[in-house]
Amino acid sequence: MSKNNNQTASTLLVHLSLLCSLLLMLIPWPNIIVWFQPHWVALMIAYWSLNASNSRVMYVAFAYGLLTDVLMGSLLGKHGMSLVALSFLVTKSAKQLRMKSIWQLLGMVVVLLFNDILIRSFIDWVSFGYKPKASDLLPLITATLIWPWIKYLLDRLQISIRNS
Repeated sequence: MSKNNNQTASTLLVHLSLLCSLLLMLIPWPNIIVWFQPHWVALMIAYWSLNASNSRVMYVAFAYGLLTDVLMGSLLGKHGMSLVALSFLVTKSAKQLRMKSIWQLLGMVVVLLFNDILIRSFIDWVSFGYKPKASDLLPLITATLIWPWIKYLLDRLQISIRNS
């Protein structure tokens, strides 16, 4: 496969993974699962920001953030802003993060996802007077368990695209 075809396949993988994460957010889960459901789009944006060679992921993060706002019926720009902040922070520290062990990387991703939750909670507080609860942090537990598997799967897919 030529370099141009590899780039097209990689771009397709980015959008396909983000669309799948949107679908996972839209599935009507039982209430107990909803409490623990991670912010799938944020996990994907964190992964792609970590592995991108440029800052175009921030544009993608904003676009999928707006799409998330529309699909979830939330305040327009709430997810866009939090995902752009997440993408910016991961992109700026990507070189250092790539050299860390999987456990150090996991710790940093959890901290950055916590930051994403804080930004969305702050926007809700300013807009609607929402008072954050401890249960808002439950998705971090699931994200901690899911992140290594997402990273492994997407790394393998990228390697197979590069090698084909």
